[in-house]
Amino acid sequence: MTFLATVDVRDAVGCVVDINPNKQGCYMAKTGLEIVSPEFLRRYRPDVVIVMNPVYREEIIADLNRMALQPAVLTI
Repeated sequence: MTFLATVDVRDAVGCVVDINPNKQGCYMAKTGLEIVSPEFLRRYRPDVVIVMNPVYREEIIADLNRMALQPAVLTI
């Protein structure tokens, strides 16, 4: 959240994905970005996914592949 709130990305970022169902459907403070489930990406079909924690990069790529999605994956 700190990264997105610090860098004004509202026009460049469409949504924030979180696996925690308690956060889904909410909006991030200071950004107004909706927090969605990973399954939302099937419909959204992003061109780029930014992974905030490199520890999860390979797991996220595997999940994207299972959803037949192949966006560019960047890691912060």
